[in-house]
Amino acid sequence: MTTAVQPESGARYDVRTIVAGGVTLGVITAIGVAAFALLSRAMAGGFETAVQSVLVLAGGAVFAYVPAVCVRPRDADSIAWAALVGLLGALVFTVIDTALLRPLDLYHWTWDRIGGGSGFWYVPVWWMGSAVLAWLGAWIFAVVSRGEGAVSVPATAGTTIGITVVLLALLVLTGIGPFHPAMAALAFGLALVVHVPLASMLARR
Repeated sequence: MTTAVQPESGARYDVRTIVAGGVTLGVITAIGVAAFALLSRAMAGGFETAVQSVLVLAGGAVFAYVPAVCVRPRDADSIAWAALVGLLGALVFTVIDTALLRPLDLYHWTWDRIGGGSGFWYVPVWWMGSAVLAWLGAWIFAVVSRGEGAVSVPATAGTTIGITVVLLALLVLTGIGPFHPAMAALAFGLALVVHVPLASMLARR
């Protein structure tokens, strides 16, 4: 028998799963941000850019696919629930960031200064972006599960990262942007968008 919280498809979106997934994601994000900031103090030049870009890709993969691992989406509804996990993860990180990371002065808050000392002109955009990453990752997960049944998350995330590397190379080599962690983040977001129809085409074979 199917229930509202544990459907026959195998998706999981009960309150405990959603909240625990969001908290876990927020804590992992805080650890990643702290590592990014500390490593930035110890490195410089091209090596720093390379390491930071790798961290950005790893963080993007975590944020895109951890919600999918928690929810195991199979349809539109469960994909949306995975996006909620991403949103909660961003909210949990914001709390940790405000209460712990900012007082430790791990990094400079340039955007706060631009906004007159307030971060709430751009922080909600981060929340929306986090939900979009989780939404796209869950969409890919759901599509792959239709074609293969069991989903290998490392292989799926690895495909996204592979697409990211190609797109980042194109962006840098064509002069659209410099080799920079921000460009790696842009390339990862574009890679998720590309991966959705690619996964769909592969699932139909």
